[in-house]
Amino acid sequence: MTLKELPQVQALSAREKLELVDEIWKSVSASLDSLEITQEEKDLLDSRWSEFLNNPSAVLSMDSFKNKMNALRA
Repeated sequence: MTLKELPQVQALSAREKLELVDEIWKSVSASLDSLEITQEEKDLLDSRWSEFLNNPSAVLSMDSFKNKMNALRA
């Protein structure tokens, strides 16, 4: 499902969208433990972990990530 398929959600303000996300998160968070990880997801995680181990300097520190995100907001 994409946002394009939900015109009512597209019409919401940014604050209303965030409130909706919070409501959705609350509705699914209790059942997260029952979700199973697919083999495809496991493979992707293994691949990303391997890439990190091969080149740890290519990742951003949390501070660098926050700085980049804050710069995008400005």
